[in-house]
Amino acid sequence: MLSRPPSKYSRSVLEDALEQHFAAIIEGSDDAIVAKDLDSIILSWNPAAERIFGYAAEEVLGKPITILIPEDRQHEEVDFMDRLRRGERIQHFETLRRKKNGELFPISVTISPIRDGNGKVIGASKIARDITPQHRAAEQQRLLLSEMKHRVGNSFAIASGLLRLCAGQSSTVDDFVGLMRGRFLSLAAAHSLAAPVTADGTVESGRRPLKSLLGAILEPFTGELPAGVVVEDITLSSDAVTPLALVFYELCTNSVKHGALSREDGRLSVTSERLGDRLIVHWAEDFGQSAEEPPRHQGFGTTMCEAAVRDHLDGSFQRSFMPGGMRATLDLSYDRLTEDG
Repeated sequence: MLSRPPSKYSRSVLEDALEQHFAAIIEGSDDAIVAKDLDSIILSWNPAAERIFGYAAEEVLGKPITILIPEDRQHEEVDFMDRLRRGERIQHFETLRRKKNGELFPISVTISPIRDGNGKVIGASKIARDITPQHRAAEQQRLLLSEMKHRVGNSFAIASGLLRLCAGQSSTVDDFVGLMRGRFLSLAAAHSLAAPVTADGTVESGRRPLKSLLGAILEPFTGELPAGVVVEDITLSSDAVTPLALVFYELCTNSVKHGALSREDGRLSVTSERLGDRLIVHWAEDFGQSAEEPPRHQGFGTTMCEAAVRDHLDGSFQRSFMPGGMRATLDLSYDRLTEDG
């Protein structure tokens, strides 16, 4: 049942109060609220629209709303207006729009028809919400799931490789069990170094010498630091330890699966050189005579290494294969490696 206002309030007073109430809602909204006519000309523009799109009201009032729409999505406005003329409402439509500075960003829009006193559609009200944070969160979740899948798959391959290596170094079952136990404990320690730092900073890597970091990562696979590991005597910053450990750990796991560390006659060397403000790390593998040719496609692990080096160490990661061997080169900012942010 429709409730009626007390008779002491005149219709004009109530209309003025409601209009002020609606204006306050629009002004205080976190969402862009825009009115347009049937020719798609902007009629109103609230403060949230200014903040989200970057245009002041005087810059857009009287102009077509298509200035906000990328060229390849102009057809959306045509479809919207056709549907609005039929009295339809568009709800939570996700698309891309353009800010004043040219940046494209994802939004969710709800568009409703505006009618006159006779019920005729004369325009449209558009509510737009910037959903960039939701998209970033979804992408981060996708990357974390991909990394988890990659690491789980690696774990089985690594275990198989370690079983093979330890079997060749053991003369008794007790020797084999003891050796495997030690390797798995070392592997757990190495894996923790390569764990990404969580958002609340619960994983603390701390400063660590470069050679010590390599030793911790290689120990599960080699038992001791190979003679071919000769690197600069530098101490890594706490910010650099985790991304660099991730890269070395990825290289080690690939090597124990199908590279130099998977064969008794395989050889690994890791060297570095200082070139101005850069540190160049060379990872070189000789697969030996009996090694099979490893896969050469770029998988998630390579993409992860490239991103870690680029985003955290201001550098680049390159890997190339040749008959019987593999070379990886890390070109890193010396300052980013040694100075805490």
